Amino acid sequence: MIYAKFVDSVDSTGARFTGIQLAPDASDPSFTAYDVPDTSWFVLDANNVIGTRDPATVVMPAPTITQIIATLEAAVQDYIDSIAQKKGYDSGISCASYDSSTVASFAADAKAFIAWRDSVWVTCQQIENTDLAATPPIIPTAAVVIAALPVAPW
Repeated sequence: MIYAKFVDSVDSTGARFTGIQLAPDASDPSFTAYDVPDTSWFVLDANNVIGTRDPATVVMPAPTITQIIATLEAAVQDYIDSIAQKKGYDSGISCASYDSSTVASFAADAKAFIAWRDSVWVTCQQIENTDLAATPPIIPTAAVVIAALPVAPW
């Protein structure tokens, strides 16, 4: 038995990490137990053991458009949060919550951030409605999407 979870994240620089994280035991409920046959290797996707033994027999399923959009949206949200964190806020939600602050500098940060965040998601919707809706879909990387976003307010 192995305990694993699929990891797909973007750090504050926009660098992406995608892979499988293993756990030594079942103590963390975010990991899934996989019963792996006695073999020297295995392949996991986000939900299943999809192959063992002979690498030539493993066919990795292509991600669906829904999965691609979810991955890109997660990368954009991580980027949004990283911009708020550059100004000392915990997250984008935290920064936006200062919109009605009685401290003028906090309120100004929030107003600028909210306007920028809204334009970010409008840009993402445009990418989704054009590139990802094309036949065949044009699949950008997270780095390409982030590079296409409006310039951050700070």
